[in-house]
Amino acid sequence: MSTKDTRARLPPGIIRFRGRYRVRMDHEGRTHSLGVFETITDAKAALHIAKADVARGRFVPPTQRRAERQAAAARAETEAMTLGEWAEIWLASLEDDPRRSRATVVSYRSVLRNHVLPELGEVRLVDLTSERVAEHLAALARRPSRRHPGARVNGVAPNTVIVLRSMLNAAVKAQAGGLERFAFPAAPKHRRVRPEDEHGDVASPEQVRAFTEAMPPHLQIAIPLAAWCALRIGELLGLQRRDLEQLDDPRRAVLHVRRQWNVKANALTPPKADSVRTVALPEALLPALRGHLDAYTPAGRTAPVLAGLRGARVSQTALDKAWRVAREATGRPGFRFHDLRHTGLSKYAEQGATLAELLHRGGHTDVSVALRYQHATAERDRALTERLSRDIALPPHAAPPDM
Repeated sequence: MSTKDTRARLPPGIIRFRGRYRVRMDHEGRTHSLGVFETITDAKAALHIAKADVARGRFVPPTQRRAERQAAAARAETEAMTLGEWAEIWLASLEDDPRRSRATVVSYRSVLRNHVLPELGEVRLVDLTSERVAEHLAALARRPSRRHPGARVNGVAPNTVIVLRSMLNAAVKAQAGGLERFAFPAAPKHRRVRPEDEHGDVASPEQVRAFTEAMPPHLQIAIPLAAWCALRIGELLGLQRRDLEQLDDPRRAVLHVRRQWNVKANALTPPKADSVRTVALPEALLPALRGHLDAYTPAGRTAPVLAGLRGARVSQTALDKAWRVAREATGRPGFRFHDLRHTGLSKYAEQGATLAELLHRGGHTDVSVALRYQHATAERDRALTERLSRDIALPPHAAPPDM
């Protein structure tokens, strides 16, 4: 039988192609390839099924079906991403961001590792619900505080809220794991874990002196430096001999904040964003500061100002331990070390410091934070105004003429 005779017997739409049978069909002005088959029986069956689908109005071109299968496979692969997998991608992006400090990433990783991933790490992002997150946060909030036994709340849940919300917002923005939206559950406001100091968070100059005297001799200078130079504890521990200049000239004596000891990174790092600054040293502090440097600080320019007996930098743990003993001894057991900074900035504001001056001395970038000290300026303004009022002489108030 000739090839011409074989082709003549093939139904319309079926042709021989390299020893097999290619099937095509015209539909709505377009020619669709239905495939290539080994036998004429399979080719006829494919053509018959396609025509039947056209008659029923259910015909889908093979190219469209392939595209849909590929899209479904890609979607399934995307949606397989778990919260734990996204956490690693997100943390890596933070590490590559120069605006993020190493300590922040270390802290975020610790929160996720200890308080999120053990319970939620294997959950697919697309399966994560607001209800499940709310239940998890509620369970965290019920845990007893390890650092403060007997406290009604712990500090775990608020920190977890911050990290988890930020991570899920980033996932939505990137549409990671197919996550297009996520309604983060309403989280309770942060409540204080530590017992509050009944006397507030500002100490008097006499109390600061009492704190100082209650500290070990090699750590006494830490108290007035933290208070009257408004230093954070990391900035204090990061101070080196070279950061203190012109100590013999009260009009020029300055302290440079150039680095901080970052306990989370276990290293010296730049201070908090935009906190590098130079502040004037109070004259009253200079004799004690010079005495400390002579007695307790090694001679090198990069030697830590707060050093132990062997010349190494004092650890934050050791400083905190000495501080807790000192505040107990002076009757202020709830007074935080950070409150020394608040004390100094409040006293600085009482002298009439402007908002810009408060921002600089405290190394603040957020105006709302510095504004908390402006109440002292307002009170000072009121007191001065009252004194002014006593010296003002005005004529007696005249009654308005009768109309």
